[in-house]
Amino acid sequence: MSKKVTNRSTGNRIDGTFFWTSHMDNAFIQAMLKEQDKGNRIDGTFTSQAYANMVDELSRMLNKDFNKNHLKNRLKTLKDHFSQCYDIFRGTKLFEAEEEVWEALIAEKPDAAKWKKKQISNYDEMLELFGRDRATGGGAETAKERRNQMATNQQRP
Repeated sequence: MSKKVTNRSTGNRIDGTFFWTSHMDNAFIQAMLKEQDKGNRIDGTFTSQAYANMVDELSRMLNKDFNKNHLKNRLKTLKDHFSQCYDIFRGTKLFEAEEEVWEALIAEKPDAAKWKKKQISNYDEMLELFGRDRATGGGAETAKERRNQMATNQQRP
């Protein structure tokens, strides 16, 4: 198996493909939120039109040749990273803690060790995108829905 050679500053590989940089992830997450707000995500699945819009926007914005499969594969990766983090930390953004807290958490959940030195970027945005997929029962709503509900409750006399 040949090793892929990458120029990390540009995100380009010698074979013409690319790896996802944090800048690319940020743009993709914003594009997903935009499509979700437009109603182009139904029952947790982006529509074909949403993917077409995101491919066009990201290709233009990032000057890369994206296609739907690139986005679908990256979506799976982002969702997987978010899910691991969400499940380990029970939906909170616990990333900084005393050493004793980390030791206890890692003893209980060994998968938490990788999050000790690595933070998940765009946590709040991904909570809005993927939170419903992780929650059950009364907590099965997105961050956006919770904000809207709180705003509605505050407006009532």
